[in-house]
Amino acid sequence: PAQRPDQPVYVTVKPDLTLAIGNEDVPAGGLAAALGTATNNDREQRIFLRADREVQYGDLMGVMNTLRETGYLKIALVGLEAAPAPATAPAQP
Repeated sequence: PAQRPDQPVYVTVKPDLTLAIGNEDVPAGGLAAALGTATNNDREQRIFLRADREVQYGDLMGVMNTLRETGYLKIALVGLEAAPAPATAPAQP
């Protein structure tokens, strides 16, 4: 896998199909402006796209197409970081 940059730009598709860049919500229709701010208008920067598992494939592809139409062609799909499973005590014989 490719190394992630020091300051990766994550676009998250939430279950209600709202978007966030990092931890900041993006207003409807404001993805291009928010990405411009997050990347300093550097359209060569890789965008890491992630989505909740409830998001339908077609909806995720719609966001990806919007990214491409905005001029961001380097898009990596990444999974949401899962919380580690709780440690279990070893079984007693």
